[in-house]
Amino acid sequence: MDADVIVIGGGLSGLVATRELAEAGRSVLVVDGEPLQSLGGQAFWSFGGLFLVDSPEQRRLRVRDRAVHRHRLVRYQ
Repeated sequence: MDADVIVIGGGLSGLVATRELAEAGRSVLVVDGEPLQSLGGQAFWSFGGLFLVDSPEQRRLRVRDRAVHRHRLVRYQ
C-alpha cells in the first residue's frame, strides 16, 4: 500500500488530520489498533455516549433544557 501520509490513530484528531490532508490532495492511510466499529476513539464516548438534561451546570448557565425535549437530542443507533 502506498500513501503520501500515514496517520497513526483513528481518533478524532487523527480523523480531522486525515480529512484535511485528503482535501489538500494527499493520499492518506489511517492505522489504528482498534476495530472499525471503534473509529473515532474516545470521541464516541465524549460526544455520542454522554447525555445530560437539566444538569446543575446547565441550570447555573441558564441553559433551558428539559427532559421532554430529550427525544430530539438522543442519537439512535
